[in-house]
Amino acid sequence: MHGKFAHELKAGDRYDALEFTVTPDLNQQFLYAVEDYAPIYLEGRDGKPPLVHPVLLMHMSPRTRSPSYRQAPGMGSAFARECSRYLNPGYVGSRFTVTWTVTNTYEQRGRIYQDYVATIADERGRVVLHRELASTFFMLGKNKSYGLERKS
Repeated sequence: MHGKFAHELKAGDRYDALEFTVTPDLNQQFLYAVEDYAPIYLEGRDGKPPLVHPVLLMHMSPRTRSPSYRQAPGMGSAFARECSRYLNPGYVGSRFTVTWTVTNTYEQRGRIYQDYVATIADERGRVVLHRELASTFFMLGKNKSYGLERKS
């Protein structure tokens, strides 16, 4: 994927993986941000560590987190749709790996779209979060008229 801009990637291409560890402090920052103080995220349960808050995992999964993500100058990108599934618990103190694989790149309504899968797995290789996403690319500063302007 090195040397290519995001919109140039095709089915089967991968972004470089990202590894991160969720510390108690990092998890608590998200808890306070979303005002969710459920004990399962702070103390754990049944002798297990606290769960990583789902918002934190969602926050780490966009492809823009990949060390190899490159946006072309003058181009923007936005989410078009997504479907997320949590498959296993993620625990505070664990090391996670995020991977991204492009599944399709196509043009629709004059814009480039890209479908990709993002997965977050824990250090044992268990997939914690599986996301199917689509993004659209567009040129910045180019306004498209849809004929909705008010006439004087």
